[in-house]
Amino acid sequence: MINYNQKILRKMFGKPILPIIPITLSELSATAQQLAGKLSISGVQPKLSVRLDGNKLLPVVRYGQFILKPQTEGFPELPQNEYLCMQMGKKFGINTADCLLLELADGSPAYLVKRFDRIKKGQKSKKIHCEDMQQILGGSDKYSGSHEQIAKAILEHCTFAPLELQRLFDLTVFNFVIGNGDAHKKNFSFLTTNGHISLSPVYDLVSSRTVLPEETDELALTIGGRKKRLSRQDFESFAEYLKITAEYTQKRISRLINLQDEFCRMISTSTLTQTLQDRFTVTVTERMDRFKNNL
Repeated sequence: MINYNQKILRKMFGKPILPIIPITLSELSATAQQLAGKLSISGVQPKLSVRLDGNKLLPVVRYGQFILKPQTEGFPELPQNEYLCMQMGKKFGINTADCLLLELADGSPAYLVKRFDRIKKGQKSKKIHCEDMQQILGGSDKYSGSHEQIAKAILEHCTFAPLELQRLFDLTVFNFVIGNGDAHKKNFSFLTTNGHISLSPVYDLVSSRTVLPEETDELALTIGGRKKRLSRQDFESFAEYLKITAEYTQKRISRLINLQDEFCRMISTSTLTQTLQDRFTVTVTERMDRFKNNL
């Protein structure tokens, strides 16, 4: 169990408590199946919408304040992986949703992320309009599409498009470095707040390469028509397409390179097992080397 300070807990729950989750992994999976079709959360993991009730996190159909994602049988240590990647993203400056790594009643890990598309109103919550790129761009396959298409949607819809294009660039190079080959169209969303449209906070960062070492695609969506064998030049060309200044591009790539040692330290001190720590470190090192080789 990670020891969180009061500031983190207060930001997450509104008070400095670490709630208990009075449900086991097997019970959670069964509950998720029972609620299937009633919740609008999709994906490979069993997920539950939960709310804080006193010092407990309880599953609900409506008005959930958080999304709870436990361990899944097919992908080892996914909650630990996702929490770690979110912390690494935050270190790089990605706008991440508030999240924690907690334990279920049986001690198994679970990833808890605070919903940013809800505003609490007394005992209830108000929904904020949030639309993902699968809804905006259409198509039957969430893995079919490009980062350039997302950029065009940003230009068309976002209130301050140049800022959001910078955020898109940051997220794209970060996903590449951590080996996130699963950042599909549903992982990019627009949030509308008081008429202001922007990219939503990131809530689903994961190193899929660590879980699936045989994975060949380096990004889920293409840049410059490619998903694999990507180089620094590919990302610099993408930045040019986004009309981001060369100064900004080089500054952010340099920042990423300078974080290599810190990323490796975060991996080595994480709750991942040694095998997955080693895999993750190899991925980060190899991807960073591709940026360095073009210096």
